[in-house]
Amino acid sequence: MLSPLASAQKFEVTEVKQIPVSVEAYHPVFVPGDNQLLVSEEDYYGLGVINLKDNSYKFLVEGRGAGYMPAITADGTSVVCRDINEETMALSLKNVNLQTGAVSAIADNLDHFNRININADEVEMGIEGAKVNRRGVKRQAANNIFVTEEDLKVVVYNNGVRTVVDPLSTPERDVNYCWSSLSPDKQHLMFVAGNDAYVSNLDGSGLVNLGRLHAPVWRDNEFVVGMEDKDDGNRFIASEIVIVGIDGNNRQQLSTTSSEIKMFPSVNADGTKVAYHSTEGKIYLMTIKEK
Repeated sequence: MLSPLASAQKFEVTEVKQIPVSVEAYHPVFVPGDNQLLVSEEDYYGLGVINLKDNSYKFLVEGRGAGYMPAITADGTSVVCRDINEETMALSLKNVNLQTGAVSAIADNLDHFNRININADEVEMGIEGAKVNRRGVKRQAANNIFVTEEDLKVVVYNNGVRTVVDPLSTPERDVNYCWSSLSPDKQHLMFVAGNDAYVSNLDGSGLVNLGRLHAPVWRDNEFVVGMEDKDDGNRFIASEIVIVGIDGNNRQQLSTTSSEIKMFPSVNADGTKVAYHSTEGKIYLMTIKEK
């Protein structure tokens, strides 16, 4: 066991099942509606979809980096993913219709962007505080809150105002950040620095250390799910799925300790399902409920 369980566990795991998909699959992401999972290769190449009703798999699109933080429309009909040109390293954005499989280009030859953001009203990509619509026309982000990383720092764009959030650096020690995200109610930030995850207010105040936690995702506004992993410097040697409150309390291991290495969880909209992959490319679906 990688960490001690809280004395009073708040969550019960009612089921864990492997999805018998026909290919090795990694980095699952729930599609709204909970009937589909987006997956990719271990290095985030390409994007496919698993139908959870019949466990069928369909390959959607080629692309280096396509499986890294794809953005899905609220109605679950389209996904926006990236494609990195291996020769020029230029980035492009593609829109994939999950119903028809049709792929269309949104923007090409971008120098850099960290995060794809989809507005509730139309498909737009957040590129360091700007938006890109389907025709690839940039415009300033307004009336929204968007978090990304720039130069390994957390950056918040709040109604077009850019703020660098760096609560851990000191004059003697510069800290880098990754895995930044915004809580569903847009009141808190979460990010990883070193081996630990943190939650703070939007300006970096009220910082809470959640302990060792990688690839964290929000379950709801009060709890986050991530992986507590160990490595030997070259490879992962252990990893379990963990849930913890944003106040740093009620930390609980959800997965059962075993030799299987469980990684990169995703949580569905109502917080009752957790999907994750093993290092062998197996996809698992866990059902949890709050006691």
